[in-house]
Amino acid sequence: MRKVNYYLWLQQAIGAGASNTARIFETFSSAEEIFKATDVERRISGVFTPEQIERLRATDIEDSYKIMGECAAAGVDILTPLDDDYPENLLLIHDYPIILYVKGSLDVLKRKVPIAIVGTRKPAPRSVAAAQELSKALTKCGFVVVSGGALGIDTAAHTGAISVGEETIAVLGCGHSFKYLKENEPLRDVISINGATISEYPPSTKSSPWNFPIRNRIISGISVGTVVVEGKVKSGSLITSKHATLQDRDVFAFPSRELGATSNGCDSLIEDGAIPVTNSLDIIGSYLNVYGDQIKIDESVDLLFNLLELNLSKDDFDNQVENIVKTHEDMEKERRERFKPKKRELNGNLSDEAKRVYAVFERDPISIKELADSVIMPMSSLLGALTELEISGYIELLPNTKYSVK
Repeated sequence: MRKVNYYLWLQQAIGAGASNTARIFETFSSAEEIFKATDVERRISGVFTPEQIERLRATDIEDSYKIMGECAAAGVDILTPLDDDYPENLLLIHDYPIILYVKGSLDVLKRKVPIAIVGTRKPAPRSVAAAQELSKALTKCGFVVVSGGALGIDTAAHTGAISVGEETIAVLGCGHSFKYLKENEPLRDVISINGATISEYPPSTKSSPWNFPIRNRIISGISVGTVVVEGKVKSGSLITSKHATLQDRDVFAFPSRELGATSNGCDSLIEDGAIPVTNSLDIIGSYLNVYGDQIKIDESVDLLFNLLELNLSKDDFDNQVENIVKTHEDMEKERRERFKPKKRELNGNLSDEAKRVYAVFERDPISIKELADSVIMPMSSLLGALTELEISGYIELLPNTKYSVK
């Protein structure tokens, strides 16, 4: 049993969005300790609800292997709060996720300042253009844009970053394998290559209305601030901004009275103290003193340009998205062909474990963690299989501690 199994078990037991995660790990040192604790020890700790204690008892840790198999099939990595790649900002909120399912790389969070851009799925043309241009400016100056991978403002925010060659992060309200908003699936694939898509839900989890308010705390929790471009008073965007406020993060909003009901939430936020945004410098200037090492002003960007003067037709925007997806699909196909490992035929003397491990080398190079997530077997058996393959000349260990086909 590996450490990740215990965290998968715990997350399945207490569910996504549990409000007491921080308290749990202030009391217990690890998920394994919770698993091995008695009902009495869990009860007297005072950190679990009666319902959670019952679910801890009823949840079978063997189910974690099924989730690991789903992740391996979907090319999804599993992160726990113990992992170096787990977003540091998330650990500062009281209800941080016990598990993050990640497709892509979160390395950008160590290099850039995360900022959320959110808004309605049916925005005005001006708002689409504003979100896209804001994303371009921020990402070129040292920020990474976080959004929800949905239609409308989310798409504008993500494509703005990708169109200037920068990374972006999408936080999903369902599992990676669930076909949610099918028309945006190609874009989410592009985001996984140019940054990451992440979820608190196992790959096969379907979308449901209550998933998204829970998801929104992750969007704001990863980010230093949340920008609402256009949204109603009662909308997911306003829920995200509320999470940001409760998490002691900044809230920004575009003043947009003339857009009517679809943007009355922004004006309400400004009345309640949100920072009004009309240009990129309104946001960048708020973080120069704190994140001066990461923020690099790009002189080609007009940071004072009035974003509210922009416009972009729906047809033009749809064509932009289609071109971005097509370009990156072609680039990824070429990259896969270029780096596809040239595997040799195996001889019959290898063990079954070695054959199973060698079958995983469809991408190259690959780490032990990636192999462990893809091949369900004890770590001792995995290491033995790798040694066998290495001695037999099929693979080699690289200086970066990853394995490659030889």
